[in-house]
Amino acid sequence: MNTEDPVAGRRHGRQEAFWTMIQQQAAHLTTRTIEWLLEDHQRQAVGADWNQRSGQRAAWRHGSYRRRLTTPQGHLKIRIPRCRSGRLDCRDVFEPYQRRAADVDRILRHAYLTGASTRAVTALAEQVFGGSLSHQTVSRLMRWLDQQLHAWRSQPIQPIYRVVYVDGMYVSTLEGKRTVMIAAGLRDDQQLDVLGFCVSTGERCVELLADLRRRGLEGVDLFVSDESGAIRSALAQVYPEVTWQHCVFHRLAALRQTIGPTDYRQPMVRQAAGIFRCPSLSVALDQTRAWAHRWRRIAPCAVGQFVTDLSDSLRFYSLPQDLWRKARTNNPMERLIRTLRMRLRNMGRFHDPPAVERAVFGQLAYRRLLGTYTQ
Repeated sequence: MNTEDPVAGRRHGRQEAFWTMIQQQAAHLTTRTIEWLLEDHQRQAVGADWNQRSGQRAAWRHGSYRRRLTTPQGHLKIRIPRCRSGRLDCRDVFEPYQRRAADVDRILRHAYLTGASTRAVTALAEQVFGGSLSHQTVSRLMRWLDQQLHAWRSQPIQPIYRVVYVDGMYVSTLEGKRTVMIAAGLRDDQQLDVLGFCVSTGERCVELLADLRRRGLEGVDLFVSDESGAIRSALAQVYPEVTWQHCVFHRLAALRQTIGPTDYRQPMVRQAAGIFRCPSLSVALDQTRAWAHRWRRIAPCAVGQFVTDLSDSLRFYSLPQDLWRKARTNNPMERLIRTLRMRLRNMGRFHDPPAVERAVFGQLAYRRLLGTYTQ
């Protein structure tokens, strides 16, 4: 049985025809307005109207040529008048060799910053503005972020971060997998600011930390990360005087994996997590001894692994109590990386590391995670 409404179908067709006519009229009006302005510029440059004899004449008209310009009103073909004395100055309308209006570039850049891939931005330009853009053109359009990235990396870092997180994530490039290492600082008002990032192979971040120190990152009380040996080695080289905090979440995850799928895993892990919620370090140590005494006979291997170097996960007790909740784990960084990974995955595989840096910086700037930096 046909359930389609023929009246609604005809109405939709009339609406589409109406708005198509409106778009065509807007494009025609925009074209005529630009051409009228350019003809007025030609009249002023020549110093006389058509077929007018005048002692003020300074040049002669010399026909015209067509130029394509992509605008919010669509893809326009504009007639550009010429003079025999030289090229007409059109900078009141567009720059030399400009093929897109500034609003078009702004819309396409915004689409890229929201997580659209180069192909998606190209499709958007074709659907909204008409005409076509190559992937290379879109890539060149996004290189305006390079200057912004250089300015941000040249900006000094204020010594207002007592806790700094370091972590990384994998991205896919044509050259293979790369790691984006990110350092973010926690301000006294609990705001998280990204201080720097780099693209490397593996979790190498010595250059990143050295750049942070060069830019003025001092006064840090605690660096928080997982148990990565590369991160710990880099911290020992660049910030040997700063304490390292082993993320509590990762320590508990390792304990859960060591115990395995047993009936007592949940209560054992839950009681271990309570160690990191004690009101003081001394109470935490007492609870650690009680926990180890209770579970050592049942799971000696898991208990031994958990209590080994447990002090590395209790460093946050040296900070003011209002920072304990965020300093004991790198969960704030994990949430940031989860958002970045989701956005970057939509962009597909990147051409090279500079393209990765451009995309990461764009996402951070769009979400205002770069601290006091202003574009």
